[in-house]
Amino acid sequence: MRVLLAATPTMPAATIAERVGWSGSESLFRAKVAGIRPEYAVPDPADRLVHPPGFQVQCDLWFPHELLPLGDDQFAAPPVLVMTSTNSGFFQSRMLPSRTTFDLLGGMWSLIQQAGVVPARLTWDNETGIGRGKLTESAAAFAGTLGTEIKLLKARDPESKGGVERMNRFFRSRFMPGRVFCQRSSKVSPFSLVENLATLLLRLFCRVLCVGQAGGVDAGVFQPV
Repeated sequence: MRVLLAATPTMPAATIAERVGWSGSESLFRAKVAGIRPEYAVPDPADRLVHPPGFQVQCDLWFPHELLPLGDDQFAAPPVLVMTSTNSGFFQSRMLPSRTTFDLLGGMWSLIQQAGVVPARLTWDNETGIGRGKLTESAAAFAGTLGTEIKLLKARDPESKGGVERMNRFFRSRFMPGRVFCQRSSKVSPFSLVENLATLLLRLFCRVLCVGQAGGVDAGVFQPV
């Protein structure tokens, strides 16, 4: 039985029974085959994505689920750019004025300058300001100037942006609840959210990620800015 499964892992149990000359209970034989077949299953390459160090950073926008005071009785939920390394889990974020092309590119450049390194690839989930199906002219020029690639992900491809999605869920479930964003310089503003977020990120960078790697360990293999 094991010899047959080693050669052909998908061989039906009935065929194996015939080959080995089994004359007993069919259900018992099928159960036996089902128990040992996983030992010979060929790994599915689609089951796990491999992310080499320094290769890819996932980009996405997170929107606070509560409106923030902007001053002069105005409230809004400005977009927050989140960039996450798929290898180490190192991530950065910055609040943006809008989700227009120039604000998105400016946000990416600001975080890249802060990190001091450029990944080989930046991935986006078809954000309008970056491009849908095709990069905007400005986004393509930005990538060319930095010598990197901006890849637009296919629709309904959550596996390719799992890292940054986890960060977005973290912000919603762990960062926002119970926080009250106070006044600054006698005027209510979103700067208190930025300051709270910066404090949180600084604390998280000192932790060891659950995968056993310290945040930012792949920074050494990114291209320098």
